Amino acid sequence: MTVQWMIGHDAPAQPAHWAVEDGELHCLACRRDRAAEAGTEHLPEDTPLNERVKLKAQARLDFEVNRDPDRGDGEIAKACRSTVAGVKKARERVGTAA
Repeated sequence: MTVQWMIGHDAPAQPAHWAVEDGELHCLACRRDRAAEAGTEHLPEDTPLNERVKLKAQARLDFEVNRDPDRGDGEIAKACRSTVAGVKKARERVGTAA
Protein backbone atom coordinates (compact mmCIF):
# COMPACT_ATOMS: atom_id res chain seq x y z
CA MET A 1 0.00 0.00 0.00
CA THR A 2 1.52 3.31 -1.04
CA VAL A 3 0.11 6.53 0.34
CA GLN A 4 1.31 9.92 -0.83
CA TRP A 5 1.01 13.08 1.22
CA MET A 6 1.06 16.70 0.19
CA ILE A 7 4.54 18.16 -0.09
CA GLY A 8 5.56 19.80 3.15
CA HIS A 9 3.18 17.71 5.27
CA ASP A 10 4.11 14.69 7.34
CA ALA A 11 2.09 11.52 7.14
CA PRO A 12 -0.14 11.11 10.18
CA ALA A 13 0.98 8.61 12.77
CA GLN A 14 -0.43 5.12 12.42
CA PRO A 15 -3.26 4.70 14.94
CA ALA A 16 -2.55 2.56 17.97
CA HIS A 17 -3.40 -1.12 17.53
CA TRP A 18 -3.40 -0.91 13.74
CA ALA A 19 -1.02 -3.19 11.86
CA VAL A 20 0.04 -3.99 8.34
CA GLU A 21 -0.87 -7.57 7.43
CA ASP A 22 -0.45 -8.96 3.94
CA GLY A 23 0.51 -5.49 2.76
CA GLU A 24 -2.71 -3.88 4.00
CA LEU A 25 -3.42 -1.73 7.05
CA HIS A 26 -6.01 -3.24 9.42
CA CYS A 27 -7.58 -1.99 12.63
CA LEU A 28 -7.66 -4.20 15.72
CA ALA A 29 -11.31 -5.19 15.21
CA CYS A 30 -10.54 -6.25 11.63
CA ARG A 31 -7.50 -8.17 12.81
CA ARG A 32 -9.67 -10.06 15.30
CA ASP A 33 -12.18 -10.83 12.54
CA ARG A 34 -9.40 -12.00 10.24
CA ALA A 35 -8.14 -14.31 12.99
CA ALA A 36 -11.67 -15.67 13.45
CA GLU A 37 -12.01 -16.37 9.72
CA ALA A 38 -8.59 -18.05 9.66
CA GLY A 39 -9.76 -20.26 12.52
CA THR A 40 -12.47 -21.78 10.33
CA GLU A 41 -10.75 -21.89 6.93
CA HIS A 42 -9.89 -25.56 7.33
CA LEU A 43 -13.47 -26.66 7.99
CA PRO A 44 -15.58 -28.48 5.41
CA GLU A 45 -18.41 -26.42 3.96
CA ASP A 46 -21.04 -28.60 5.63
CA THR A 47 -19.75 -27.83 9.15
CA PRO A 48 -22.72 -26.80 11.33
CA LEU A 49 -23.05 -23.09 12.06
CA ASN A 50 -22.82 -23.54 15.84
CA GLU A 51 -19.43 -25.27 15.42
CA ARG A 52 -18.19 -22.44 13.18
CA VAL A 53 -19.31 -19.82 15.70
CA LYS A 54 -17.55 -21.68 18.52
CA LEU A 55 -14.29 -22.01 16.58
CA LYS A 56 -14.36 -18.35 15.48
CA ALA A 57 -14.78 -17.27 19.11
CA GLN A 58 -11.85 -19.48 20.14
CA ALA A 59 -9.68 -18.09 17.34
CA ARG A 60 -10.48 -14.49 18.39
CA LEU A 61 -9.51 -15.28 21.97
CA ASP A 62 -6.33 -17.06 20.88
CA PHE A 63 -5.39 -14.04 18.74
CA GLU A 64 -5.98 -11.61 21.59
CA VAL A 65 -4.05 -13.71 24.13
CA ASN A 66 -1.13 -14.01 21.71
CA ARG A 67 -1.29 -10.31 20.86
CA ASP A 68 -0.97 -9.17 24.48
CA PRO A 69 -0.37 -12.08 26.89
CA ASP A 70 0.20 -9.76 29.85
CA ARG A 71 -3.26 -8.22 29.53
CA GLY A 72 -5.79 -9.21 32.18
CA ASP A 73 -8.28 -11.98 31.55
CA GLY A 74 -11.22 -9.66 32.21
CA GLU A 75 -9.98 -7.09 29.70
CA ILE A 76 -9.50 -9.72 27.01
CA ALA A 77 -12.91 -11.24 27.73
CA LYS A 78 -14.57 -7.84 27.42
CA ALA A 79 -12.74 -7.01 24.19
CA CYS A 80 -13.79 -10.32 22.62
CA ARG A 81 -17.28 -10.38 24.14
CA SER A 82 -16.43 -13.59 25.92
CA THR A 83 -16.01 -14.87 29.45
CA VAL A 84 -13.01 -15.00 31.76
CA ALA A 85 -13.32 -18.80 31.68
CA GLY A 86 -13.04 -18.65 27.87
CA VAL A 87 -9.87 -16.57 28.15
CA LYS A 88 -8.37 -19.04 30.61
CA LYS A 89 -9.05 -21.88 28.13
CA ALA A 90 -7.45 -19.81 25.36
CA ARG A 91 -4.37 -19.28 27.54
CA GLU A 92 -4.12 -23.06 27.97
CA ARG A 93 -4.48 -23.61 24.19
CA VAL A 94 -1.77 -21.12 23.29
CA GLY A 95 0.52 -21.99 26.20
CA THR A 96 0.36 -18.76 28.21
CA ALA A 97 -1.56 -20.08 31.23
CA ALA A 98 -0.55 -18.51 34.53
